[in-house]
Amino acid sequence: MDSAQFQRALTAFHQQRWSQASAAFTTLYQAHQTAELNRYLATSLYHDQQFLAAEQIAAEDDQAYLSDQSWFFQRLTIALKNQQFIFARQWCVLPETHAWEPAGLAQVAAAEEASRQALGATQRVIAKQFYHLGDADLAEQQRRIQRAHQLPLREFLRGVQYLLVDPFLQPLLRATLLEELSRLKLTQTVRFQWLDDQIYTIDTTQLGSVTASSAAQTALTYLTTQFAQTDPGLVTNVRQTLNLQLMLLYPFAAKVITAPEAWIDYLVGQADQTTITTEQAKQLKTWQKRLEKHLQDLFMAINNEKPEN
Repeated sequence: MDSAQFQRALTAFHQQRWSQASAAFTTLYQAHQTAELNRYLATSLYHDQQFLAAEQIAAEDDQAYLSDQSWFFQRLTIALKNQQFIFARQWCVLPETHAWEPAGLAQVAAAEEASRQALGATQRVIAKQFYHLGDADLAEQQRRIQRAHQLPLREFLRGVQYLLVDPFLQPLLRATLLEELSRLKLTQTVRFQWLDDQIYTIDTTQLGSVTASSAAQTALTYLTTQFAQTDPGLVTNVRQTLNLQLMLLYPFAAKVITAPEAWIDYLVGQADQTTITTEQAKQLKTWQKRLEKHLQDLFMAINNEKPEN
């Protein structure tokens, strides 16, 4: 990094010449994507009233803002200026931010209430589109979910609780919304339609991340230790497939993947390499075929939305 250029940018920053600072830090950040430059650039952009650009830069390295309290609140302020209320709440309940959680959540709640007063009409449009995801194609559904992150928690939850039992919603999107709730660390129960078309009542405090289950961890470890050295490309491809499968199976992956190593052997094309029971083998093949069908439907929906050349 050019130290003289950095010092000039830093001087502009401390003198609150925000336009000059943001331009200088943009040049530096393009050459060196460091945590320090990310913080200075996003903050400069924010004070230069380039709020969306500030959010986009900060989101490239959220971890950079966990170093101390002041940077934590700077990241929170940038998110709230862009009405990123769901991210903001998830940000406040990270394990690393426990000491700042009460003050952070109070700031989010105040921003949510202010937005209801100032952006009520806009939020009603976003909420209406979110609650009716099934009316749109897959790409539009994903766009509406992203916009719904700009809803205050109460309005967001109202839509999520309805969508979790919507039989016409793509299963991957239902699972995505449920996983969103896990990252909000809420204390409540929700109803959720799973891949077997049954409705389950789930305690959100018991939810973890998609890869948190012992089955997922065992499968991922086995994949890496057995195949990373000999065929890293294969590992990359299989991991992508496994991640999608785990998402579809969420939050009941452990009930399905009862033989994680055999599950990986099947995905890499080396079935029957691991000793499992007849019942486990039957379940493995049944579920692999079911998941393959779901993924085919998903990819078909994606491909059908691509414009023709």
